[in-house]
Amino acid sequence: MQNLTPRIIGILILAFIVQMLTAWHTLFFHSDEYFQIVEFASYKLGFTPKAMLPWEFRDQIRPTIQPYIFQWVYQACASLGIHDRFHVFSVVHLLVGVLGFVLTNYLLIKKFRTEKYLYLLLLMGNFMGLIPFLRSSFSSETMGGLFLLLSILLIEHAFSKSKSSFYTAFASGLTLALCFFFRFQMAFALIGILLWLVINQLRQWKTITVIGLSFAIGVGLLVWLDSHFYGNFCFTPYNYYYANIVLGKAAAFGTFPWWYYLAVLPAFPVPLLSLFLFGLCFKNLFNIKNPYSLAMLFFLIGHSLVGHKEERFVFPMLFFVVYIAADAYRDSTAVQDWFAKLWNKQGFGGYALKMGIGFSVALNLIFLVLFAFEPYKQPVKFIHALNSSEQIGEHPTIYCYKQSPYNTESELEYHFLCENKYQFIVFNSRYEFSKALIKAHQAHESVYYALKYEDALNDGLLFLVEHKKGIVSSEFIWSVTNWLGHHYGVIIPDMWLLAKQ
Repeated sequence: MQNLTPRIIGILILAFIVQMLTAWHTLFFHSDEYFQIVEFASYKLGFTPKAMLPWEFRDQIRPTIQPYIFQWVYQACASLGIHDRFHVFSVVHLLVGVLGFVLTNYLLIKKFRTEKYLYLLLLMGNFMGLIPFLRSSFSSETMGGLFLLLSILLIEHAFSKSKSSFYTAFASGLTLALCFFFRFQMAFALIGILLWLVINQLRQWKTITVIGLSFAIGVGLLVWLDSHFYGNFCFTPYNYYYANIVLGKAAAFGTFPWWYYLAVLPAFPVPLLSLFLFGLCFKNLFNIKNPYSLAMLFFLIGHSLVGHKEERFVFPMLFFVVYIAADAYRDSTAVQDWFAKLWNKQGFGGYALKMGIGFSVALNLIFLVLFAFEPYKQPVKFIHALNSSEQIGEHPTIYCYKQSPYNTESELEYHFLCENKYQFIVFNSRYEFSKALIKAHQAHESVYYALKYEDALNDGLLFLVEHKKGIVSSEFIWSVTNWLGHHYGVIIPDMWLLAKQ
C-alpha cells in the first residue's frame, strides 16, 4: 500500500474531528431508535417500568442485542463514575462513530489506495450529506449497515487464502448474524452476498461452509439472548414478520409505490453532485463480481417491494454509495471521458454546472456544521437543558400546554433521559391553560410554563414565547425559530420554551 500523502492524512484528521463532534451531539433520527433500544435497556437497568414500554416489547418483535450493548456501556460508564445519562448516550454514539469512521475509510483506502483521486473519494465519503450523522447513530439501520460492511470485508479476506482465512471466515459468519439481528431487513442484502458466493466462490465450498456454520451459531446465540431478555423462548425474526407483514402493522403507517426510494435516494447527499454519484452507483449495482454491489442491489429491491417505506430504511446504502460509484467510474473509460468533457465544457453550460455544484457543496457545509454542533432531536436536547438547569428550584409547578416535554405526541415518555426530575400539569385546552396562568398571576404565585412554539403560533399564544427569556434547547435555533415565525409564519417543529410566569 502506498504511503498516505499529507493531504490524505489531513483530510482524515479533519474528518475524524467532525465525526467526533457530530457523534457527541447525535441523539437520534427517529423515535424508534430511542424507545425500542434505550428504553428497553433502561427497563433491564431497573429505571423504566415494564408498563411504560412500547407495544414492540409486549409482542417481542425487537431484537435485544442493541439494548444489551447500551446496558453494558451504561454499566461500564457507571463504574468509571460517569452517571449523567446524556453523557452515556454520547459515549455510545462516540463508539459507533469511531467504528463507522474506520470501516468506511478503510474500504475506500483499501480499494483505491493507488488512485490519484483517492482524496476526492475521502472528501465525499466523510463530508457528504448525512454521512457523519448516520455513522454516529446507534440505530438499527446504522448498526446493520456497518456490520454488513464489516462482514463483506471479512468475507473478502477469508477467500484471500491467507493463513488466518479460517478464523476470518468464522468471524464473518458471526458478523453476518449480528448484521441480521441488528436489523432484520438486512436479510435482503444477505441474499445478495449468498448469490455472490454461489457465482464467484462456489469452488471454495469449505470456506462457505465455515461461514454458514458460524452464521448459524451466531443466530443461535442471539436467539438465546432475546429469550433471556424477554423471559421466555422467542424467535424475534418470526415475531417481527408476523406482526408487521401478516398482521399488517407496518402498512398501517402508510405505503408508497415501488419506485419511491429511487426518487428520494439521490436527495440524501449533496444535491446535483449526488445525481451523478447515484447514477454511477445504480449503473454498478448489477456487477455480479462485486459483493458490495449485489448486496445493495438486493437490499434496494427488497425494500422497494415492501409497501411501507421510510427514508431511514435505506440509510445503510449511503455507507456504500461512494465506493460503488467510484468502482463504476474506474472500470469505464467511457464514463471517465464523459465526466472530463462535462467538467471542462466551456461557455454558459460549463459555468452553470460548476456554480450548481459549488452551491450544493456550500449548502452541504452548512448542514455539516449544524449536525456537528446541534442534535437533530431538539426536544430531547430541551430535556437535557431542563435536567441541567439551575434556574428551576426544587418541586416547581410547571404548567404545560397540550403535552409534557418529557412525552412525545403519541404519549411515550423519555423515561431514561428525563430521570423524572420534574412534575408537570398538562392542560389540553387553550382556555384552561390561560386560566391557570391568570389565576397564578392574580395569586402572586411563581409558576413555570412550557409549550412548543408551533402550538403558541397556531393557537394565539405567541405572546407567551416571543421575546421571552427562559430555557430552550438551543439559543441559536430558538432565535431562528422566532425570526421565521414572526416574519414569515414558518414553523420549525418541536421547539420548546420553559419560562417563568
